[in-house]
Amino acid sequence: MESRLNGGSGIKAAWIIVDLVNDFVSGRFGSERSVRVAVKTAELIKRIDGLIQIVFTLDTHIPGDPEFRVWGEHCLQGTPASELYGSLKEYGGQRIRKRHFDSFFQSDLEGYLRASGVDHVYISGISTDICVQHSAAGAFFRYFGIKIISDLCSSIDEKNHNMALEFMRKNYGADIIRAREFEEEISTSTTPS
Repeated sequence: MESRLNGGSGIKAAWIIVDLVNDFVSGRFGSERSVRVAVKTAELIKRIDGLIQIVFTLDTHIPGDPEFRVWGEHCLQGTPASELYGSLKEYGGQRIRKRHFDSFFQSDLEGYLRASGVDHVYISGISTDICVQHSAAGAFFRYFGIKIISDLCSSIDEKNHNMALEFMRKNYGADIIRAREFEEEISTSTTPS
């Protein structure tokens, strides 16, 4: 099955789940809200299994990465810190390692989506105001349609969550939706591939 939006109009979608890795969910930058987002994401994946392509991006850094000057050492390559949190690792879907805030920049994400015929992305994950927002910018500048699943996003600093959602709506034309709407959209718009 593949998700075709707008009543089969030919728009093919994928769900990009940004950085639900151990360091961002329960580790160095983790929070109770992030754990809830990860658990809710896993529950939704289980319910919609096979209705939409899923891509997990995994923040992964090499020792001495310049980003550490800003955020300190995190998500080191080859450590559990850069692996999917909890039961998320049990689910299928493409895994894309990334070193930058923008999931598209210097990664295999765009190539994978283009090869799959995807032209619209749903984005969720951590952190709403950093990697989710930069990934939305990456999608926008590559001409993908964008929907952000707001209640499946979390910020390291939660006061920035709503500001980031509004920023993406205003500057990238992103539709801001909730998980319930996402599930309804893909459940009613699937057609045999």
